[in-house]
Amino acid sequence: MKKGIVAAGLLFSTSALAQQNPIDHALAQCLDGASTTVAMVSCYGRASQAWDSEMNRQYGQLMTNLSGEPKNKVRSAQRQWLAYRDSWQAASVAFFSRTQGTLAQISIAAQGVDLVRNQARMLQSLNKGSCASDTEC
Repeated sequence: MKKGIVAAGLLFSTSALAQQNPIDHALAQCLDGASTTVAMVSCYGRASQAWDSEMNRQYGQLMTNLSGEPKNKVRSAQRQWLAYRDSWQAASVAFFSRTQGTLAQISIAAQGVDLVRNQARMLQSLNKGSCASDTEC
């Protein structure tokens, strides 16, 4: 029962995001067909890789277009974000592993996607100059 509630919550939040981005749309479709923990984690893994590629693309575009202090600041911020991401994921593993049992894998994988998606969108906002709404990014 608990697994079904968590999975339903994750699917609902993901399906709302899917309307905005092809990566999230693919994730929602994948999760719709996933009936096991392993399958769900695999869906999140593919989405995480896709968002990581998008994040790297946005970062690369920024590095091409920036120079001087702004470029150095973005580079420094991205390096610090990578350390934050790793630290947060380690904390999530420690927390969810103690509180959720086998569901921990799904929660950890979903958080990983959220972390990278958010950073990709932040970098995109710098490339675009603004991301005041989902339609702008």
